[in-house]
Amino acid sequence: MEIKQTSHVNDRATSNGLSFVKIGIINPGYGYERVSYALSHDDFDFKRLYTLPLYKLLKAQTNFYRETPLVMDVAVDLLHTWNSLPLCRKPFIVSYECELPRYLGNVKPWQLNFGKKILRSNRCRKILALSEAAKNRLTLSLTEPDDDKIINKIDVFRGGVSLPISPKETYSIAGPLNLLFVGTDAMRKGIVPLFYACEALIRQGLDIKLTFIGGFNEACYVYGEHLPDIAKLESLLRSANWVEYKGRVPINTVFEEMKASDVLVFPTFDESLGWVPIEAGLLGVPTIATDIFALPELIDNGKTGRLVSIDKRDDRRFVGLNTTGDILKNHLDKANADIQEGLSNAIQGMYANRHIVEKYGRASRIKLGAMYDVDKAALSIKKTYEYSI
Repeated sequence: MEIKQTSHVNDRATSNGLSFVKIGIINPGYGYERVSYALSHDDFDFKRLYTLPLYKLLKAQTNFYRETPLVMDVAVDLLHTWNSLPLCRKPFIVSYECELPRYLGNVKPWQLNFGKKILRSNRCRKILALSEAAKNRLTLSLTEPDDDKIINKIDVFRGGVSLPISPKETYSIAGPLNLLFVGTDAMRKGIVPLFYACEALIRQGLDIKLTFIGGFNEACYVYGEHLPDIAKLESLLRSANWVEYKGRVPINTVFEEMKASDVLVFPTFDESLGWVPIEAGLLGVPTIATDIFALPELIDNGKTGRLVSIDKRDDRRFVGLNTTGDILKNHLDKANADIQEGLSNAIQGMYANRHIVEKYGRASRIKLGAMYDVDKAALSIKKTYEYSI
């Protein structure tokens, strides 16, 4: 991904009392731009930095080495990373969606301690959670005496989101209720309970259309060893006359499909944030979603959309995560049943009162427009950069 620099100043000129400075970015990716280089900054320029791939040199294909990069080019004043805790002498701030350090899997104690040491260090200036849920999750995990040095650095910074198309202006009050599902990992995103909820409602006489965007992975960490027959499910989706199966499409096509839909359905089992309902809401399209992790921050139940409740841990993630065998199967069975029932009730309510779809959609646009205002986000991150340099 090419990073677009937001200023053409080449020397250390002074603007508003602050020297013009360079911010280093490593491994830019989806979401990263919304908290850093896509925002409008007059006093900062962004430079892509390169890292030494330790995981390749050490032949250790683990997230610890991927997320602990050795930064090679440090001709910058400050680094702003995404999940990664860099090895260099420069100060840095880190944005994260769900967990930090983000090593995943079976983490060795020395690796976790190493990551926390970096977070405690003076090099780490700020830790920017993308949601209150992420902030609370990290805070709950920090129980050692010195961890207050980390907790005191944590702030919530959501970033800013702008979309390439205008929002929805007209809403249909007749005809089929057009639902949209978006998920590249469709099993984790809840396609199973959504399909069967819609199928049952159609048998009851409701006129429902579902557009499917996304696909399936060979494995799903939520389902584990209980992953259903993906080929069979995909065949059901492709053959159902009420499903428009689009598969994987360009992002601009996703936005166009969102705008053309009545409701986004996002019954995910596990989510680090929820960019899809944010984008849909900014386009004026309401969302029906599960109430896990940060989604209740994005959707006001009964005001900007609907939330379906499932069993959760203290950190608001699906209770079945990190379980196996019959325990996992029981959690999955209950969650699928709860989601299917919740989706059925929510979809029936919107179908019976089409005016509420417009009410939710317009309210969602106002709520998320304020939360992800690009100008406000740029001003906020500017203050963070000033503090960190």
